[in-house]
Amino acid sequence: MRSQVIESVTIAQARKAIAQAVRVYFRKDRLGHYCMDRRRARPLCLMGPAGVGKTEIVRQVAEENGLAFLSYSITHHTRQSIIGLPRLVQGEVDGKLCSMTEYTMSEIIAQVHRIMAETGKREGILFLDEFNCASESLRPIMLQLLQDKSFGPHPIPDGWMLVLAGNPTEYNRSATDLDAVTADRMRVLHIQPDYAAWRAYMEHRDVHPVVLSYLDNHKDHFYVYRLDASGTALTTARGWEDLSIMLTELELAGETPDLALVAQYIQAGDVARSFFSYYTQYAAIISSGLVEKTLNREPAAVAAIRKMSFDRAWGMVSALLRHVQSQAEDALALDTTTAVAFEALSKIKAELAEHPDTELDQLLLKAAETMEDRPARQFLLDCVPLITKKGTMAALKAQFDQQLKEPRMKAYDQLARQISNLISVCRKALEDKPHLEFLFNGLCGSRAMTDILACSSDPQFRKLFQDISFDPAASARELENQLGGTASNM
Repeated sequence: MRSQVIESVTIAQARKAIAQAVRVYFRKDRLGHYCMDRRRARPLCLMGPAGVGKTEIVRQVAEENGLAFLSYSITHHTRQSIIGLPRLVQGEVDGKLCSMTEYTMSEIIAQVHRIMAETGKREGILFLDEFNCASESLRPIMLQLLQDKSFGPHPIPDGWMLVLAGNPTEYNRSATDLDAVTADRMRVLHIQPDYAAWRAYMEHRDVHPVVLSYLDNHKDHFYVYRLDASGTALTTARGWEDLSIMLTELELAGETPDLALVAQYIQAGDVARSFFSYYTQYAAIISSGLVEKTLNREPAAVAAIRKMSFDRAWGMVSALLRHVQSQAEDALALDTTTAVAFEALSKIKAELAEHPDTELDQLLLKAAETMEDRPARQFLLDCVPLITKKGTMAALKAQFDQQLKEPRMKAYDQLARQISNLISVCRKALEDKPHLEFLFNGLCGSRAMTDILACSSDPQFRKLFQDISFDPAASARELENQLGGTASNM
């Protein structure tokens, strides 16, 4: 029997429900006891299609609340691994010794205790995936788990919350519908794919701009599940995110994706071919040199972008975003290396002041040994032969300025100039088009860009951050007033 779906939720709403349950289930009274009886703390069961993000939101809630997190798939377990292996022990009944059956520790419960010992956290979330794919032999155990919060004789430790997940039967051949008795012991959330919720979450995870721009214009391709004569067509949120990561890594490695690679992530033929065609236009724009012309504010760039078709302009904006995001990530990495190296040199200077007889090259080698930032470690090692020749902190400072400080300032200045130029060109070339809003939101949504533009003390970066802050509800006239200065100077 299939339970009714009274109201579906998005993945964002499911995340809020889990966070709310954490606040309620872990609330304590003035004596430090849990306010809710653990038997009444119903497990949450997230029912939704594969790849929608069920595991990820549970992991996020656990991390944000300082809870331990342990994930298992029920399909990987047998009765013996879940409740333990039976063994005979001697016991006493009515004053007589007799053999009794007892079970070794459940693998899952044992791992919970290991996690607590390793992390020092007494509270956590136990996440059991593919719950409704359990074999027939496990179903009585699953029912006991829901009722008593234990695997056979092994209880889940106090302070651990149980969250389950499963796939509807139409998505998983091994899945079964939840019967009434089972469903009545859980809080079932029926999750439906929702692009808007996924996009809001992914904006700050540096998704490849070409994936975002494609899905903005093909929302019906975000989640696809259908059966036809050629087989099962499937695209998922997980597939798009993993494809985004792969595209970024390929570009950094100087490699080019093909349709076969796209199809490994996007398993619907029409969607894979459509996206690959879209990406091909994006790649052609990169190789044309138009991105560099835009970043240099060449007058020809405005005319070239204006002539682009609506779809091709999306590729152009994606290419610009990808370029400046990559530059921002490089600048941030250099900034981190500079800060780490500066701190190490400061400590070395203080050590020399306290112990003047200490060998400077030995201090450098010692600092490099414990340095996690690889470029900073290499900088310190590169300084050792320099010190052997000159032997002063002044030589170190000169090397620091030349190898780290000046390149960092140059990287920031170059990025500021490029952002200013692309805003100027695109405002003029894409006026009143949705591409402009996508560009501005992409600049503000990038973690690396936000860190640099919002947190930097450089006044030109602060000005640029204010310049690209974009309110989608603002009128075209307000946008023009906000950004008007630079365009008129082109």
